Amino acid sequence: MLTLTRQLVSLDMVCTELADYSGKLQAANHVVPQAYVNLLKQFCIAIQNLSLIAQDYSQLVFVAEVEKFGLALPIKNKRILSVYLRLIEYVIDFYLASEKIASIRDKLFDDNAEKRLDLLQVRAIKAKAQFKTVVHALGKREYQQFAHHLALPTSEWGWDVLRLESE
Repeated sequence: MLTLTRQLVSLDMVCTELADYSGKLQAANHVVPQAYVNLLKQFCIAIQNLSLIAQDYSQLVFVAEVEKFGLALPIKNKRILSVYLRLIEYVIDFYLASEKIASIRDKLFDDNAEKRLDLLQVRAIKAKAQFKTVVHALGKREYQQFAHHLALPTSEWGWDVLRLESE
């Protein structure tokens, strides 16, 4: 139980740090600070570690321990960890591709820059499309809780911005 508790503490600490970005990213005009992306990566690692540890527990014991701990991020079962992991990986991939796109547009003007730009734009679009597919399967209420706890900017990741409002 100590290892599970340790991972829950780690995840809770990352979520607390992410909460500090809650209102700040909305006005950032699509510029996401590297510190925020680093926190998302830490969240990804924490979810991966928690998922590995959760394999050693039954569903009932795992959920009971999470509820006893009082984690703000809703984890109703072990399977949701893989959903959260997939979502955060898509967000990170989108931000990294977007950062590289901006770098190429601003600094690189060689012959291969256009090709790299095209490939990176496809990568960013693909990450966002895959994200939307998983979000749609997750459902509006659960997604909004997830997005809130990770301080995902609603200007890019809001339910209505993802055009899932009618679904």
